Amino acid sequence: MPLITVLTGPSAAGKNTIGYAYARQSKSCSVIDGDQVRWMYTQPHIAPWQGDEGLRQHQIGVRHNCLLARSFYGLGLEVVILDVLWKDLPALYRAELAGLPYRIVRLLPTLEECLRRHHQRPPSISDDEVKWTHDHTTALTDYDLTLDTTNLSAEQVAAWLRNKDD
Repeated sequence: MPLITVLTGPSAAGKNTIGYAYARQSKSCSVIDGDQVRWMYTQPHIAPWQGDEGLRQHQIGVRHNCLLARSFYGLGLEVVILDVLWKDLPALYRAELAGLPYRIVRLLPTLEECLRRHHQRPPSISDDEVKWTHDHTTALTDYDLTLDTTNLSAEQVAAWLRNKDD
């Protein structure tokens, strides 16, 4: 039976790399990148850490992630959603995905590892913003599974997730 997996974690936790590694292990799977969905809200686009409007736009993104997930799931596909969760966002995912098999998985490497990975990528956000995502992910308590991915490859984490499917 298909499953919807919401992968959350701070910036540079490996959500994209792990999500696509996991998808490649599936017979049929879609990957929904929460950042890309939120970027559809073009004017004004507000980052999540930019106050109440950032949270509101993130909530809009969650609703649209779930609309896409329901559509893909209805076609018989497994679904992976990539998103940084904080505040009430896990509860919103749970409400929007009610009645479907889903899980919220928190990936939590150390802040030092997130910053190391972040510095290996093209610049997109500041170190302070990486720290903001790490602090909020660390404080998150509403998830189904959690894993420290500091010293694990994407393939190892994808296999761990696959084993948790059973």
